Amino acid sequence: SFILGVTMIPLIPKGLVPQLDRGEFNITYTYPLPNFASNTENVPSPQATPAPLDKSIFAEGAFNWISSLTKSPTRILLRKSRRVAQQIEEIVLSSPEVESVFSIAGFQGEPNHGKIYVKLKKERSLTTAQIQEQTRKALSELKNISISVEDIPFVETGAGKPFEVMLLGDNLEILYNTAQKIQTQIAKLPGFVDLTIAPQYNNFDNPMEITHRAQKQVIYITANLSDGLGLGNAIDLAVEIAQPILPPGVKLDLGGDSLRVGEVFGSFFVTLGFSVVCMLTVLVLLFGRFLEPLVVGLCLPLSIVGAMLGLLFTQSDFGVISLLGLIFLLGLLDKNALLLMDYINQLRQSGLDRRQAILQTGLVRLRPILMTTSSTVLGMLPIALGLGAGAELRQPLAVAIIGGLITSTLLSLIVVPVLYTLLEDWWRLKLR
Repeated sequence: SFILGVTMIPLIPKGLVPQLDRGEFNITYTYPLPNFASNTENVPSPQATPAPLDKSIFAEGAFNWISSLTKSPTRILLRKSRRVAQQIEEIVLSSPEVESVFSIAGFQGEPNHGKIYVKLKKERSLTTAQIQEQTRKALSELKNISISVEDIPFVETGAGKPFEVMLLGDNLEILYNTAQKIQTQIAKLPGFVDLTIAPQYNNFDNPMEITHRAQKQVIYITANLSDGLGLGNAIDLAVEIAQPILPPGVKLDLGGDSLRVGEVFGSFFVTLGFSVVCMLTVLVLLFGRFLEPLVVGLCLPLSIVGAMLGLLFTQSDFGVISLLGLIFLLGLLDKNALLLMDYINQLRQSGLDRRQAILQTGLVRLRPILMTTSSTVLGMLPIALGLGAGAELRQPLAVAIIGGLITSTLLSLIVVPVLYTLLEDWWRLKLR
């Protein structure tokens, strides 16, 4: 059952935190910078003699010089950014599901960059993800503007988009050409939307900024995800596509939430192993021998297959929340195994032989085990059905617990007595 459960993991969507139907999202936009070089005919050359300063500009009431600042390139860009934001707002507000919008022109200190916050109506017929997809299609009519429809993260990680990979190397031109090839291939896959490459280039084919990481130049490829594509699955697909394209001297690395997915899974298995060690240590101290704790340890994987089946059937994310459900399952399965073995030991101490004690334990303990399992499953059922606000966050936890409880309960009634018998016989043979 453990091997079967592990083999199902690649089939389950993998992510960090489930996407919530929060009724709000962000839209970021960037338009290309204009060519200011054509307006430099009146700019004096460096060799020109500077004109004497006209002190009259400092006289009281002389505001002509100050008012000329309104024609500065930054002010021009901000005005255009505001016009772009108004175009986007008109398209977004045409949807009957949208309640209001709020825009910022010149976002993050870049005059050609902006951000729009969209709030949806509480009473609506579509989910946030569906409205986001409609918004992407409606905004696609705006040409020469890079637009990204993004979720508002439940946990702020500092990453702009959930999917982020980095190309590291010494030649920025090679990095950019490689990034374009990878972007073209990824764009053909379903689920990747708003694909962008950073840094951007200006009209003179020069990068707007140069970023370094570990003394290497960096190009970022970022994207939003849709169509139920999990972040972990997106990473696997991107790495598979990028590896044959990478030229010598270029390295692919993960960033943002993409990097955190691997960190979360790595730390989880460390936590899980530590939990098992602590639990078995307590059992050894309570029973005074290793037989019962060893049986419990061998029965723990029985819950994996049920949890994976539940996540696969419901297409819930295998992420932080479902991993918490697996840890919760350890205690529940441990309880069932202890109920059986403790009663077996009590009957054997009263004079019954091992076989009779095992058979009678199965009959006596079946009812309380099924009752406790049923009460837990029924208690988790409303959460697993996704009822209530924010149910998307709790649903993977309940699905993993219900699936794991069903399989582990049924299997433990058979596996625990069998392992108890086999390990005790093996231990006696070893002592002879």
